Amino acid sequence: MRRTNSSFRYSELWISVALATSLSGVATAGPGVWTTGGPYGGDIVSLAIDPLTPATLYAGTFGGGLFKSTDAGSTWTAANTGLTAHVIYSVAIHPTDPTTLYVGTSGGGVFRSTNSGATWVAANTGLTNLAVEVVVIDPVTPTTLYAGAADNGFGIATELFKSTDAGNTWSAANAGLPILTVSALAIDPTTTATIFAGTRLGNGGVFKSTDSGVSWVLSSIGVSNNQIEALAIDPTTPATLYAGTYGGGVFKSTDAGGTWTAANAGLTNMGISDLAIDPTNHSTLYAGTFRGGAFKSTDAGSTWSPAGTGLPKEITALAINPTSTMIYAATFFGGGVFKSTDSGGNWAPANSGLTTLSVEVLAISPLANTLFAATYRGGVYRSTDAGLSWTPANTGITDLYPYADIASLAIDPMTPATLYAGTFPHGSIPMVLKSTDSGGTWGNAGTGLSTVLVAALAIDPAIPSTLYASTFAHGVYKSTDAGSTWNPANTGMANVGVASLAIDPTAAATIYAGTGAGVFKSTDSGGSWVPAQVGLPSLGVYSLAIDPTATTTLYAGTGGGGVFKSTDSGVTWVATNTGLTNLNVGRLAINSSIPS
Repeated sequence: MRRTNSSFRYSELWISVALATSLSGVATAGPGVWTTGGPYGGDIVSLAIDPLTPATLYAGTFGGGLFKSTDAGSTWTAANTGLTAHVIYSVAIHPTDPTTLYVGTSGGGVFRSTNSGATWVAANTGLTNLAVEVVVIDPVTPTTLYAGAADNGFGIATELFKSTDAGNTWSAANAGLPILTVSALAIDPTTTATIFAGTRLGNGGVFKSTDSGVSWVLSSIGVSNNQIEALAIDPTTPATLYAGTYGGGVFKSTDAGGTWTAANAGLTNMGISDLAIDPTNHSTLYAGTFRGGAFKSTDAGSTWSPAGTGLPKEITALAINPTSTMIYAATFFGGGVFKSTDSGGNWAPANSGLTTLSVEVLAISPLANTLFAATYRGGVYRSTDAGLSWTPANTGITDLYPYADIASLAIDPMTPATLYAGTFPHGSIPMVLKSTDSGGTWGNAGTGLSTVLVAALAIDPAIPSTLYASTFAHGVYKSTDAGSTWNPANTGMANVGVASLAIDPTAAATIYAGTGAGVFKSTDSGGSWVPAQVGLPSLGVYSLAIDPTATTTLYAGTGGGGVFKSTDSGVTWVATNTGLTNLNVGRLAINSSIPS
């Protein structure tokens, strides 16, 4: 599956011993050491299983690089040394020497490892297009490889490349192919000069070469949808092959691509992201779909049924263990890798160590050892053991829309089972969600809010039914009924983008807002605002923190200017950056046990 959002946000949540011991002293790391218990998961776009040691597999992520498991997916570790591109669209493993493998990346071209993924080097000589969506290896002559690349919309002339020296050099192999994205490749295992290429957009479809990529002809007669996302060849009857399309379902050919017929009976979702043929029973196939889960056929595609229970809706890739009933599914929207040990009957997450989930904010509950993490695409995660382990807390969020993008969290200080989540705007998902059972279930608490990103939430510590929401482009909103309704609270500030909020813990009518135009201050509970930015440069203020022991002291994290400090309630500011090597400061926190 390559049809992904081009924008990307990436971070990992690491729990330090200082944070963990402030909760309960259960952390195992020593001073100055960081460890993580998740949350695990992320956006996975490719999978590959070692053909000789099937307990070893690789997962390519959308922004987190490559991960490797040597215990059948029970645990994962990063395998990124030398990789400079972290969107891994394709993983190809040498059929007889699996210490050699290749990845196709978005913008970085092809990388090669000769030590089972321990280190990587670029293998791009001759590649004039580095947006490589798919890499395949000739099963008979493994020094021969093909790489399919993406048309960037500007008419790049080469979308298919070939190497005959194990990736050392590449040359164009696209005579007869239109200028289209090559999104899928399949090689006839018995006659490897015969190759099929699936293309996307325009007058695309399935193309066929019988001379090792020297020339190509259109082969997709009967395929009504030209958006080809996946190809699969029957290994024992190579004249039989399948094409998965974006919107047209599955098509099948039994004459080596001469003619095609739809094979969709039972499919309830026609957006096919990947196809996999059971290596031990070639009449059994699996199809991953966009937002429809996975399907299984036991009669060579004649009929399909949902592939078991427990899978998310957005499947991006499938991989089958050649020696067992084990199947893996890569998922998007934060779900990570899922695993079935009963041929697709039941599925469960297999994400331990897969630290690719983008964590936007961490909230510590007054409840013992309880934390919440807001994630980009993965919704909300909850830990009840001080961050040693995490579980999704998304009932009512992911059901609303496939994206579960949470930008902010706030916990009611008097009733900590009540919490609020601010969201990224996608479809019909509310801008603010509310849970009254510690994240067990969520409902709409965004009535009156514009359809914009809710970057920060703040709760009045004395009257928790009063909340403030900062939004991009529409300033601050206020609710006085625990999120039931919201109204603008922008007098004096206009409709600026507000990234951060801070309420004075000793005088709740005093509020600070970090905006794209500096800091603003309100002393009347958001009724009016005035600039509070003398000494601040013209930079966005992404984060604010008030010293709880001396509330006239506060700090501002900026985009490009580092940290600024005020000791007079925001009247004036001075830079405090000694030792900072990165002046883009997105989050600030104050340790109240150590005086400022």
